[in-house]
Parts: sequence; structure tokens; C-alpha cells
Amino acid sequence: MKVTLVTGAANGIGLAVARHLSKAGHQLALVDRDAEKLLKVAADLTGTRVRWYPGDVTDAERVSEIVDAAMADFGRIDGLVTASGIVKVRPSFDVPPQEFRSQIEVNVTGTWFYAQAVGRQMAQQRAGSIVMIGSVYGFAGAPDRAAYCASKGAVHNLVQALAVEWGPLGIRVNAVAPTGVRTPMVQELIDSGQYNLAGVKARAPLGRLAEAVEVAEACAFLLSDNSRMTTGDVLRVDGGWVANGYTVSN
Repeated sequence: MKVTLVTGAANGIGLAVARHLSKAGHQLALVDRDAEKLLKVAADLTGTRVRWYPGDVTDAERVSEIVDAAMADFGRIDGLVTASGIVKVRPSFDVPPQEFRSQIEVNVTGTWFYAQAVGRQMAQQRAGSIVMIGSVYGFAGAPDRAAYCASKGAVHNLVQALAVEWGPLGIRVNAVAPTGVRTPMVQELIDSGQYNLAGVKARAPLGRLAEAVEVAEACAFLLSDNSRMTTGDVLRVDGGWVANGYTVSN
């Protein structure tokens, strides 16, 4: 039975990943900065062993503590899904320094902290699979999302760098890159008029947003032995959004 650590597990994609992996029989180490929501998520996941650890992914010391605690609780970590992420939509001329930094810190640095800490354990096991959450905006630019686009492009390249370096140690590193996903965070952007829902649907040949469970299913594939020859890849779950260069939208 695989042991998988999931960050951002109290909301959105991370929550969908936790639920899906629980049904698939994974033992789970769940991380989120919202301790109250995280406790509720852990309590709802029955039929599998679950431990929860509140913490901010940008706090390197706390990351180390959580990974050590998970190793003490489970004895090993076979998989990692870094689902913590944030996006702020604002014209680039108006983005304050801290808002830019915060998106890089959570989306890139937090992802790196967990990949490094868990990767060290996987190297000792000579086996493991790391799945990062990228985005279609790691492939293409969009107005008012400079920091987010930069962060997801960095995640995609981090995947390739670590896959090349850690492959000889038995560690696979991949990413899943969704289009807009039906999550509370995306719904807030839609409600505030900051997300062109009609345009995104028009550009995607499949004509809709992704469901969170569809992203979770892609993560489960990359964690599984069915993808044992796949590393350094960014798997798009975007309904053909990136492939379609004809309809312009953001």
C-alpha cells in the first residue's frame, strides 16, 4: 500500500487528490495551512490510514518537521503531490512587490521545499514518484497573470531538472498541467469577473473546464506503476486548450 503526501489537501485540487487516492487505497499524509479544514478532511477519509499536518509550504523549517513526522508515522513516503498554489489577477503595472513574491513563494518555492525534503527520503528508498501541479499558463502567457505564469513555467522546468538529476536514484518527477478547474479559487475569479469563462470554454476543443477529480486521476496515474517509464513530463489536462492556437482567450 503506497504512502503519499499531499500538500494543499484542504481545498480544490489537493482535496480532490486526497479523496481520490484514499479510494484507491493510498495511505495519506495531508498538509495544509488551514488546520481546521484539514482536520475535517482527514476525518472524512475512511477506509485508509490518514495523518494530517498543518503548516505553510513556504516555511522550510516546518516542511522538514512535517516530512520527518510523516516518516515517523508511516516509515516511508512513496508519492508526493504538491497541490498548494495561489493566483492573483491584476494588471502587471499595478502588482505590488509582495503580491508577486507571494505567488512565487507558494507556487515555486513551496513546491521545491517539499520536493527536496521528500526526495531525500525517496533517494534512500531508491524509489518514489513526485507529481507537481503546473498549469496551461506554464506553456502560454495571459494578461494580468505575470507572476502566476512565471511560477508555473518555473514548475514545469523544475520537473525536468529534477527528473534528470534524480532518475538514477529511482525517483520519477512529473507534473499535471490543467486548464481552469472547477474549484472555489477559480469560482471566486469567475464571480469577480477576473476569469473569462466563456473564452476558456471556446478555446478548449472539449468545450469546458476541467473537474478537480480529472486532475486527481491524472496525478494517480503518474504516481502509479502504470507510469513507471514516465519522468520529466508535463501531462496536460486541458481539453486541448494548449493545442488550440486559433481562439484567443485568457
